[in-house]
Amino acid sequence: MRVTALVLGLSIVLVSCADSNGLNNTSPPSPGLGSGTQTADPPPPNPPQPAVVGFVQDGDSAAVVINGEEERLRLIGINTPERDECYGDEARQLFKDLAEGQEAQVVTDVERTDRFGRILGYLYIGDTLINAELVRQGAAIARPFEPNTTLQDHLEEAEEQAQRLQLGMWAPAACGGHEDSPIVIAAISADAPGRDDENLNGEFIVVANTSSAAIDLSGWGVKDESSVHRYTFPDGVTLAPETSLTLYTGCGNDGANAVYWCNDSPVWDNSGDTGFISDETGQVRHLLGY
Repeated sequence: MRVTALVLGLSIVLVSCADSNGLNNTSPPSPGLGSGTQTADPPPPNPPQPAVVGFVQDGDSAAVVINGEEERLRLIGINTPERDECYGDEARQLFKDLAEGQEAQVVTDVERTDRFGRILGYLYIGDTLINAELVRQGAAIARPFEPNTTLQDHLEEAEEQAQRLQLGMWAPAACGGHEDSPIVIAAISADAPGRDDENLNGEFIVVANTSSAAIDLSGWGVKDESSVHRYTFPDGVTLAPETSLTLYTGCGNDGANAVYWCNDSPVWDNSGDTGFISDETGQVRHLLGY
């Protein structure tokens, strides 16, 4: 379950990402481990390796020392914004506050390393799973690293909690605010008819202008939960009042009501993803999960 569920059917429904509880917390809670009401983290799924956490590079990767050797660690099951993106600096700082210089345990899943030679792992400090704590405080998104998904259900539950409480990046005022934005993501069609990689334009996202004034989208951006899928609207794209345009994943000729990412592979994860739209300054103005 994600922050918003949307079914593409006979009509498109504009959805606000603000929760009815009215909470508006733009910063994570105190970085004390296990802060807030939460379900206890599960024990390590495999034998742990004692480690010391060194330099934190960003919100989901750090150096660790294991058996006297320094290695690179990539936290699995989560993804955090890049350091130049909305909430990227906050995510790195939270990870740093929680873990840098701490004695810890590194636990791998099915695969030990990725293609870059980094350890793929869960990081425990005491009984707290740092992967989950970053998600709980709204600094990371739960995102599966197939086939390393033993604890993915727990991470998804942590994300639901952060969304419900509107913590971190899920707060309406995060990174300049996406509350009451006139530009919204109205719909995401993730599962194209047939094979997604053979029908890229069967996958698309609908962006709508809910205001009574035209809005210039030049330099605005769209991204998903990954760290690689990024689209920037070209100069001159203007969205008329109370109209929408469709951003298709594949290639085509841009027009008044359609633009084309021209990505060479599918963008939107059929099993669940989140779309973010940001203005020309990089501030997230709206998000939609499914």
